[in-house]
Amino acid sequence: MQPRRRWLPFTLTGLALCTIPLALVYTNVAISNQPQPEQYKAPATLPRVTVLSLQSGTYQSRIEGYAEVRATDEVQLGSLVSGRVTWRSDAFHNGNPVKQGEALLRLDATSYEEVVANARQALADAELTLIQERRQQKQAERDWQRSGIQEAPSDLVLRKPQLKLAEARVVAAKKTLQRAQRDLEETTLRAPFDAVVINRSATLGSYIESGATVATLRGTQRVELELTLSSQQWQQLPENLQQVAVQLRDPDQPTHRWQGQVSQLSAAINPETRQRSLTVSVADPLKQSPPLLSGSFVEVSLKGQPRSHLFAIPASALTADGYIWTVTENRLQRHAATPLFSAQGLHYIPATSLPAEIALVAKPLASYMPGMAVQPDLSEETPNE
Repeated sequence: MQPRRRWLPFTLTGLALCTIPLALVYTNVAISNQPQPEQYKAPATLPRVTVLSLQSGTYQSRIEGYAEVRATDEVQLGSLVSGRVTWRSDAFHNGNPVKQGEALLRLDATSYEEVVANARQALADAELTLIQERRQQKQAERDWQRSGIQEAPSDLVLRKPQLKLAEARVVAAKKTLQRAQRDLEETTLRAPFDAVVINRSATLGSYIESGATVATLRGTQRVELELTLSSQQWQQLPENLQQVAVQLRDPDQPTHRWQGQVSQLSAAINPETRQRSLTVSVADPLKQSPPLLSGSFVEVSLKGQPRSHLFAIPASALTADGYIWTVTENRLQRHAATPLFSAQGLHYIPATSLPAEIALVAKPLASYMPGMAVQPDLSEETPNE
């Protein structure tokens, strides 16, 4: 029994080693005889794009922009004389409207009244001296005639220089009085025009030096807006600008609208920006409903000349680098496009090298390539004018 048990492990190991090649051969044969899977080729899927069917037409050009409302008249109100403020108007506060000629401040006028009194006295003395000199001049003429001297008398004998000096002193005294009276009047500071008080810096009891600014006054009779126009924009303007109605709108309050009038188109081009300035004015801004306040930032819109052969495209159809995409025979085409004008979210581009009707890609992607095959989907939406 012992010899048989000793050879049993060796026998089992030999049998196992003999079965391994047989297993490998069987596996190889089984794999080679396995049926091949069916080959299925999926059809190519074309990218879908939304297109708008557009036709070229004639559109009323519009010029739009933004501008700040500014008072036509604005002045730094200053005093021409010095003095302490002895009276202040109740209307002289920041933001309050004041009327032309309305008194705003009064300075202590005691010293100026004294100067006026002295000037009047000096004028009276000069006028008295002139009367006396005229009498003396006439008396000198009579005395020369009585003398019987045949020679012509000199001007000094007839007291003509003395008379001229007396007349000049009267003129100088009048001018001195006028200046003194003007300084006395300047002790009362008045509004030079209908305005709103801005940045008041003087009050009751304060001392004002000559030439010091006491407030800024912004006129309320008329306001102006300056709109800068590019070369393309000003070429859209009609010839008769006086009849152009200008629409003004508050961007934050769309229901707040005003009417303006073109007052001037700059006759020169800004050498730095290559633009021209269009000035729009509005009369009686505070009487508008609602009031049009200085400092407001508004949207300006006016009609230009009608233009033909234009496409009205949505802003989303124009790429950032200035191209539009169209679909022709299910392939993409790219075209350079520069809007002639823009209004209400639409760009109006000339139909220069485009057919009269196009299939415009509504929202082009950066991955598009010219000639790329696509599957167009016609949108039922149309751009709104």
